[in-house]
Amino acid sequence: MSVLLLEPPVVPLAFPEFRPMTRHFLRALEDLSKDVLAMGGSVESTVGRAVRAFLERDVRAAQQVIEGDRDVNLHELRIDEECLKMLALYQPTARDLRFITATMKIINDLERVGDLSVNIAERGLVLAELPPRPTPAAFVEMADRARAMLTGSLDALVRHDATRAREVLKMDSAVDSLLKSIFDELELEMTQHGERVRADMQILSAAKNIERIADHASNVAEDVVYLVEGTIIRHRN
Repeated sequence: MSVLLLEPPVVPLAFPEFRPMTRHFLRALEDLSKDVLAMGGSVESTVGRAVRAFLERDVRAAQQVIEGDRDVNLHELRIDEECLKMLALYQPTARDLRFITATMKIINDLERVGDLSVNIAERGLVLAELPPRPTPAAFVEMADRARAMLTGSLDALVRHDATRAREVLKMDSAVDSLLKSIFDELELEMTQHGERVRADMQILSAAKNIERIADHASNVAEDVVYLVEGTIIRHRN
């Protein structure tokens, strides 16, 4: 006589850790958001200090910008590690996943802005050792516009505002035009005043770094659009 072995009924498993995990995940997202905004605020301040040090040929302020770059790098590494940990522990989906992946891109752009600020400060150190050379007026306007783009992109990130992010993207062409005008002016100066070539090269280098800061601000704005709308707009005309 054969015995029929019946399998026990399938009972849905209870996950008592599910609710705490959700709370932990939400708290981790909040902490991550605060960390990114703190890094953004720090980098934004660094840009301003680097530009002032450059314009005023302030050696001490320039050195402080250079020394402070280590903190920006450490901030990026810590946030990046937290993002990877959240991906492994919580396996987020949809908008939460977009937020984490966008964050990893944004902090990379912010770290590069910190590096570019160091470059500007270093150009100021060189100029401080050279005969006085007025900085083109377009340089100041260009720096102000680039900083406004960075501020705008971070504001769009705080508000999750794709419309504000797109406004930032429209500002980039003006920065490019100012860089061209600075290049044209300095090119003429260097042909007429050979003794200014070294100083003019430092100014041109700093201007290029400012233009790159504007590009990274645009990258952040594009990531905000991706975060809010799930649409990748990079490399689109």
